[in-house]
Amino acid sequence: MKLVKRVIIATTLGFLTGLVCYWGMKSSGRVELTTAMMIGTILNRALIGFIIGISAWRIHYLLHGVIIGLIATLPMGVYPLVEGQIVGFVMFMVAGAVYGLIIELLTTKLFKAPIRKT
Repeated sequence: MKLVKRVIIATTLGFLTGLVCYWGMKSSGRVELTTAMMIGTILNRALIGFIIGISAWRIHYLLHGVIIGLIATLPMGVYPLVEGQIVGFVMFMVAGAVYGLIIELLTTKLFKAPIRKT
C-alpha cells in the first residue's frame, strides 16, 4: 500500500510541476508553444514523477530525483540539440533535474512516502 501511495503522490506532483513548467515557458514569451509542446511538457514531468514513484533504487533520495529527472528528460532535450540549440538542451536538462529533485523531496519529506526498502 505504501508503494501505491508513493506512485500516486509522485505522479500527481509530476503532473503539477508539468503545469508549472509549461506556465513558466509560456509566460517567458521566448518560445512559441504548440499544443504538442504543452502536452509533451506536462506528460514528461508526470513521467518523471511516475518513475520516481515506482523506483526502488537505493541511493540518496535527492540524487535519486535528480538522476531520474535527467534520464526522463533526455528524449525531450534531444530536439533542441539536433536543431543546434545547445542552450535549449541545457535548459531542458537542468529543468528536468530540478523538477525531479522537487518531486522526490516533496514525495519523501512532505508527504512522507520514502523510497521503499526491498
